[in-house]
Amino acid sequence: MKLVALLILGIGVSLSAPSPSAEIRPMVTTEQVDLWTKQWQKRLDMNDWRITTLIVRHSDLKPETLGNLHWDTENHTATIRVLDPRDYELPPSEVPQDIEYTIVHELIHLQLSVLPRDLSTRTVEERVVNKISEALFHLEKGAGYRARVFPAKNAAAKSKNPTEASRAQ
Repeated sequence: MKLVALLILGIGVSLSAPSPSAEIRPMVTTEQVDLWTKQWQKRLDMNDWRITTLIVRHSDLKPETLGNLHWDTENHTATIRVLDPRDYELPPSEVPQDIEYTIVHELIHLQLSVLPRDLSTRTVEERVVNKISEALFHLEKGAGYRARVFPAKNAAAKSKNPTEASRAQ
């Protein structure tokens, strides 16, 4: 009888436990992305901008992007949208740093928004933004930082909106 009780208890415990294959994603909170945004905004001397950062699901972003930026130059307002950790295909330990990198990437696009926009040079702009983002992250994170930069895809095909930029996967 004790054996049966232990067996039933063991089955119940094993069924209620999370499966080993289910990855638990790190929590990246709205407060954390707000902090990263404010820190990098200050470092990049962009305090005259009102910037909001939102964590959004992959369905709220264009395909093959990790984040995007919409801005209004006249009002100095901008919204950065970053991919929700639940939608990442990275090891959980790498997700927070990648989200922070996306914020930096989008802030650099915002810095460059004062330049004339030409859809034919969007791929070049994306390469430049990646290089600057990588350099800033190396300075901030130290020699151990390894960039996870993707080759710039055809950025002009993704958006024809001159007040939008996205970080591609």
